[in-house]
Amino acid sequence: MQKNLRRATPRTTFALLGGLLALALAGCGGDSGPAAGDSSAAGNSGPETLIAKRPNFLVILADDMGYSDIGAFGSEIATPNIDALVRDGRMLTRFYAAPACSPTRGMLMTGADSHRVGLGAMENNVTALVNARNAPFGVDFTYDNIPPGYGGHLVDGALSMPQLFKDAGYHTYMAGKWHLAYEFSNATGGSRFLPAAYPKKKGFERSFALLDGAGAHFAPPRGGPVGRYDGTTYTEDDVPFPATQLPADFYSTRSYTDKLLSYLESNRGSGKPFFAYAAYTAPHWPLQAPDSDIAAQKGRYDEGYDVIRARRIAKMKQLGVLPQNFVENAGLASVAEGGTGKKRWTELSVAERARQARAMEVYAAMVSNLDTQIGRLVTYLRNTGQYEDTVIFFMSDNGADSNPAAGAAITAATDLDSIGKPGSAVAYGERWAEVSAAPFRLWKTFTGAEGSVSVPAMIKLQGKYQGRVAMASPALVKDLLPTFLDMAGIALPTQQYEGKAIVPVTGVSLRGALQSDSGMPMVRPPTESIAFEYLGQGYVNGPDGWKLSRTAVPGMPTRTYADLPWKLFNTLEDRGETKDRAGERPDIVDALKKDWERYVLDSKVLIPATPPAAKRDASAL
Repeated sequence: MQKNLRRATPRTTFALLGGLLALALAGCGGDSGPAAGDSSAAGNSGPETLIAKRPNFLVILADDMGYSDIGAFGSEIATPNIDALVRDGRMLTRFYAAPACSPTRGMLMTGADSHRVGLGAMENNVTALVNARNAPFGVDFTYDNIPPGYGGHLVDGALSMPQLFKDAGYHTYMAGKWHLAYEFSNATGGSRFLPAAYPKKKGFERSFALLDGAGAHFAPPRGGPVGRYDGTTYTEDDVPFPATQLPADFYSTRSYTDKLLSYLESNRGSGKPFFAYAAYTAPHWPLQAPDSDIAAQKGRYDEGYDVIRARRIAKMKQLGVLPQNFVENAGLASVAEGGTGKKRWTELSVAERARQARAMEVYAAMVSNLDTQIGRLVTYLRNTGQYEDTVIFFMSDNGADSNPAAGAAITAATDLDSIGKPGSAVAYGERWAEVSAAPFRLWKTFTGAEGSVSVPAMIKLQGKYQGRVAMASPALVKDLLPTFLDMAGIALPTQQYEGKAIVPVTGVSLRGALQSDSGMPMVRPPTESIAFEYLGQGYVNGPDGWKLSRTAVPGMPTRTYADLPWKLFNTLEDRGETKDRAGERPDIVDALKKDWERYVLDSKVLIPATPPAAKRDASAL
């Protein structure tokens, strides 16, 4: 009986939120005193930081949002609530995520490289490698003995940010996409969900989570056909249920916000601080948004890719996100221009332009709606007297995504008005991804390129901080766990936690850098390089600004790694990656290659024998 009651929760609790949250009164923030209690001390080493008042934490993750998709980073899309966080905090203009969803989330939760904690690649990519017998995948091992670094869930020795905060006396809540609970099995011929890796098992006191990597943003139609992205699985407090049990008025971004607000309100008088994680699925495809949000964008993208991209870059220079002398990447030359890129706007037919403009209108609507919902969270914090005591961090999980939703190319849509409505499954394609990634090269999963891993990020610190100059020092998503623990005065575990050996944290605390008035504070030792790999592609950022890059090019064959030569860029002068300097400085190439080899060894990276082909839908515009 209790199980049935729990399954009914998704339908019933959403309906109660409006009245409940309207009653929120001015109230409480975090408690005072040292941050870590007895439960967190077991197995920890290193001193705790004594702070006057423990801050709350609100971590906001957008899904597949490009570098220039919010107003503070140059976008024409109105995002006043996100932009306001910049006025009260600071932007991080050189913040790096992984090139794909779950690896970023794994690093965020653990403070370590994704290959060390079970998320070396997304589960669908691991499945493809095994099925293709792309050694060592499918050759040295099959689904029943996938190496732990690629298992699709956090390994046993990985730390968990919510667990650390919970053990230190915090309330811990999440709503949104989890994407960290897969395992592999020969019995299923691929992946399946692992209950031991659900959010509550990892330390969230309350959670409402999408387990899948993507899903429809609206509830499945009642009594109608169920599409591919309607067949998703959710959990509330680790009790799973199918998307067909979502309330009829469900829309992902609003409903996740409703849930998180209800969790925050439920314990507002407890005197304990909170750690909250808003893991939105917007603007990930399939592109879907409420009618009113789509209508507000009508006609805004009729001028096409090049005009919008140029305006964004000009605005970025005006806002100081980019220096005035920044040289942007020109993007892929089209086939008509002798390259491999998709059609330029001027090469599209009238009908093709209309379809592409509509797709971008829906994408912009999703971003605008996301901003509105973030505004609701901030308003709640202000109205309850908790805003000043809450650290708010916003970021995207990777660069913009050009990939079509389940192969449903935008060219297949014949009814423009249906694009973006419940049941539609479209994406906006490579050229709009190029706009979102402005001013950088390429997009999601093209790991060696800046547009794949450079994401918009900003932080509002605790207290009455006014806006500070943007921080241009390189920082990584795995830095956030040690940063937040530092801010909360919680000791960072080193070798063990609660009697168990742990995967060492390799991120560093950004606390001092973020509180600095300098635009280029020191974050890492002056000799330390930064490296990352995904599907055989990768980069090494040297401490002196040189970047070694290996990445595929859409439309170009990748039969062997000889088709993916290492390139060298001076990112201090050319972060747009417009001039390959490898031929001029072989000495630097050789030195950075050694750093790459050390990274691959230390992080237990498995390089596929054959580089996977660059993702592309040949039928899409």
